[in-house]
Amino acid sequence: MRDTLIEPIVPKAHIIGARYSMHITPREWRWVVIIAGAFVLLAFTPLIWVALRGTPGWQFMGALHNYLDGATYFSKMMLGFEGEWLVTFQHTPESHGGALIQVVYPLLGHAARLTGVPLMVMFHVARMFAALFMYVALYQLSAVIWQRKRTRFLFFGIVTVGSGFGWFLAPTLQITTFPDFPLLPEAFPFYSTLMNVHFPLTLALMALMASLFIQVLRPGGDDDPVFERYWGMAGLISVALALLYPQALVPFGAALAVYLGSIWWKDRRIHPRLLTWMLAVVMPALPLAVYYAMVIMYNPWMSEWNRQNVTEAPNPLVMAAGFGIPLLLALPGIWRAVRRFERDGDRLMLLWLIAIIVVMYLPTNVQRRFAVGMMIPIAYFAARALEDTWLPLISRRVRQLVFALLFPFIAVSQILMLFLPIVPALVGSPHLVMGVFLQSDYAAAFRWLDGEVGRRDVLLASPVVSAWIPGWTSGRVIYGHPYETLHAEQKQAQVEAWYAGRDDCAGLIERYQVKYVLYGANERQLGAGTCLASLRLIAVFGDVEIYAP
Repeated sequence: MRDTLIEPIVPKAHIIGARYSMHITPREWRWVVIIAGAFVLLAFTPLIWVALRGTPGWQFMGALHNYLDGATYFSKMMLGFEGEWLVTFQHTPESHGGALIQVVYPLLGHAARLTGVPLMVMFHVARMFAALFMYVALYQLSAVIWQRKRTRFLFFGIVTVGSGFGWFLAPTLQITTFPDFPLLPEAFPFYSTLMNVHFPLTLALMALMASLFIQVLRPGGDDDPVFERYWGMAGLISVALALLYPQALVPFGAALAVYLGSIWWKDRRIHPRLLTWMLAVVMPALPLAVYYAMVIMYNPWMSEWNRQNVTEAPNPLVMAAGFGIPLLLALPGIWRAVRRFERDGDRLMLLWLIAIIVVMYLPTNVQRRFAVGMMIPIAYFAARALEDTWLPLISRRVRQLVFALLFPFIAVSQILMLFLPIVPALVGSPHLVMGVFLQSDYAAAFRWLDGEVGRRDVLLASPVVSAWIPGWTSGRVIYGHPYETLHAEQKQAQVEAWYAGRDDCAGLIERYQVKYVLYGANERQLGAGTCLASLRLIAVFGDVEIYAP
């Protein structure tokens, strides 16, 4: 049975020529860098528009997509800026013990402090470099799999911009905002670059991990010196993933375990070298897995955060529609891998895809998180099926036209999500995306508060304003995030009742030892602020008033 990862033997002239290459040629790298740069520029287009045009009377707070989670990243960067490495939740009023989680954001905060770069700039610069790293790693994976350049670019195009029918489902189901839009940001590379730093970094590391194991597990890999040279690299990637996004290791590790089990079932013996590679992934991450388990078990604040941090997987049909045409293109390749189950990239990618789907629908509170990297095996099978099944059915004369229509069409959902948060600002209504933008008076108040409060000081503001206080100042808030505010529903109700005058005015202030209270346009929407009568007016910034007990 021939190795399906290696293209059929062709004359040497063709291998040296433009269509085939054992390695990534300089010309390919140039195109990859140009395309990756174009994707990054496209992803930053809304931010560039905000920077150049501005929104008079309104302040862009720092994150266009899913501002609630974006605000928590800024909060953790602020911790690093102040010299901390352990993460505590600044969106809750209780002082509590920290933990070594989401370390990339305290790290960026330290970098911002050492370089003098503002946190917002540091966040987006890191996001840009993470995106470039991801695109390079994905193309490296394609070059490891295929000698044929056309197939490499097919895979690269599908995996980067491919998406499904969310553009149709969202209006039909009246879905307009993350996270209910039928796209999983963890799964789609381009979309991941819009969200944060750790999603694209995780996808880059997963692509590199897959590149290593494709070479290790392909037929004849037992005799390849890659075993001795690079198994330590798998361990380093495993540690990096465990620190960055530990859920990514679960389905990939499960796929490797089933893969080795299938080899043992056939040969009735354990392959020591393959077992070494498996352990290179599992063992380095094991201490961190034990640490995370201990944190959840013995740190009550982290336990409550874990209880609230529920990210359910979408309905299977909606999820399938979210992958749309790439998934449909991939079906012949998936079916071929099921039938033949060859020991090559087909088997690994098939098991990885199955493991992702199975783990996503296990009864856990972080189901959606396991979807990270799901587009990689789907794009792999789509590229294979295009070469083996679909392109032979299309006349050579119209193939370029087909490609020219295919890639923009499968990118529609991601392009829609790119510009969706900025559309209200484009039409002069930034209040429709409150949280992405706040009235500029709040920004002035935040700058003043930053010099007045410390990390243990508690502030009271409306939920949407409180989301940004820990990232713009050093203070805490009573309620600011559905996951990172402990007992979030209770505290949200307390905050809203206080501004509406339905609660004991002094009780909330005393219970959480509030230092400052904000009252501006967002707070006025909650109520007339009758409880402010017992407080002292300290400062006024336009429409925003700051009170103290």
